[in-house]
Amino acid sequence: MSSSSDHPWIYDVFISFRGKDTRQTIVSHLYAGLSNAGIHTFLDDEKLRKGNKLGAELERAIEGSKISIVVLSPNYAGSSWCLNELVHIMDCQKTYGQLVIPLFYYVDPTFVRKQTGEFGKILQVTARKKEVCMSKWRTALYDVANLAGWDAKTIQEHEANYC
Repeated sequence: MSSSSDHPWIYDVFISFRGKDTRQTIVSHLYAGLSNAGIHTFLDDEKLRKGNKLGAELERAIEGSKISIVVLSPNYAGSSWCLNELVHIMDCQKTYGQLVIPLFYYVDPTFVRKQTGEFGKILQVTARKKEVCMSKWRTALYDVANLAGWDAKTIQEHEANYC
């Protein structure tokens, strides 16, 4: 593993998310808050080509980010693109010491960890459509769900106490 201090960082934060679930809600607020605080944040663009293999630009952005925030939403596992991105993020955590912070957005961390409930059903459908081995996706989901992170329900409860 290379030290995070000698790795060439391009961005402070990379945000991984399922666009149709979260782009107009939590992700737009998160991006605005980070940007307003002067934190150089990569947010994918609709112009990035989608496909089974991560594009070179996206891989470079993931590898060049000190921190990845993974916004796990109910339909995150419905995107092979998101799942492949997550596998790459978790590899960068091991290789470069990247900090990975999960944000569970209306999905129970246990369902992500164990790939059960609706989250697990959606993952199964995605795997069938793409006819791929799920072992890397399962491992990455398990690993990210075992990290300390935020849960949207907890954040809302905390905000309610201050209103």
